[in-house]
Amino acid sequence: MEEWQNGHDQPGYHYHQEQERKPVETPGKRFWKMWGPLLIKWGIGIGVGMAVMAAMMMAYMKTHYQTQAALEALMSDQNKLMAFYEKMLNKYIDYTTWVEGLSALVTIPVMALMYHGDRKKEKTAGIVQDKKAPLWQYPAVIIMALAMSLGLNNLIIIGNLSAIDANYKATMNAMYSAPLAIQIVCLAVLVPICEEYVFRGLFFRRMERESSFVYAMVYSSVVFGILHVNLVQMLYGFALGMMLAYVYEKYGSLKAPVAAHMSMNLLSVLATRYGLYNWMLKDNIRIGIITVVCAAVASTMFVIIQRIEEKPIKKKENENLTM
Repeated sequence: MEEWQNGHDQPGYHYHQEQERKPVETPGKRFWKMWGPLLIKWGIGIGVGMAVMAAMMMAYMKTHYQTQAALEALMSDQNKLMAFYEKMLNKYIDYTTWVEGLSALVTIPVMALMYHGDRKKEKTAGIVQDKKAPLWQYPAVIIMALAMSLGLNNLIIIGNLSAIDANYKATMNAMYSAPLAIQIVCLAVLVPICEEYVFRGLFFRRMERESSFVYAMVYSSVVFGILHVNLVQMLYGFALGMMLAYVYEKYGSLKAPVAAHMSMNLLSVLATRYGLYNWMLKDNIRIGIITVVCAAVASTMFVIIQRIEEKPIKKKENENLTM
């Protein structure tokens, strides 16, 4: 009788005892396998940003510097040129949400190809993935994500952490200055899908295969937090990165962290737009009670999710069931 076993004694991939044969990898190949998705995402983001900035500059010059003489006057005056660049930069910042959405839209197909390529390689190698949780269990992860997001944002507000890092406030102002429809499409749909492909579907999953579930979850969450640049979002991103990696593992599908991430971002967009945080902040007791309720709800949903059996049914068990 053949049996399946977990190579790392952790939730996650389950390997066939005889079929697993890991090829020897050079340091460069190993580095690219782990960090390639992030570098590609970063490169696409820079490329899209540069393209948008160039288009903005060309459009502005075409409108305000219609003659060759006016353009030469701009180029010959250092002060005017610096003022022009500063104006373009400020205008570019106003379109941060648009750029983020466009970058995600370009990145998603690339990451999807890499993600499905990994799944094909696993199938060829005889790797059995965890069972996929049924759809009726998805409300638990969405509720937990919403409770965690609201509770953590409340802690940030109560602790006045935004005052510690000026970049956090500037980033939030830029992200939430776009029209509501654009915020929903870009921040609550495209960006979560893109980030889940990169950080959970590729970076976390590849690292787990090489190490263990716990190590991959912590390490990928640290990277996820750091890449949010400012201190407040680093802490927020690390906590939510841990949760997203865990639900990906338990649900056996990238749809789970995508649904959770989209729910959290949509909540942030709508709560900011309609002043939910300002309303809670007006009464310390109110925001305190809501935060405690969020912690209780998130903990309850975590217990429910923890009971999901993600390990694949062993082949031996299947045979016994059919006898």
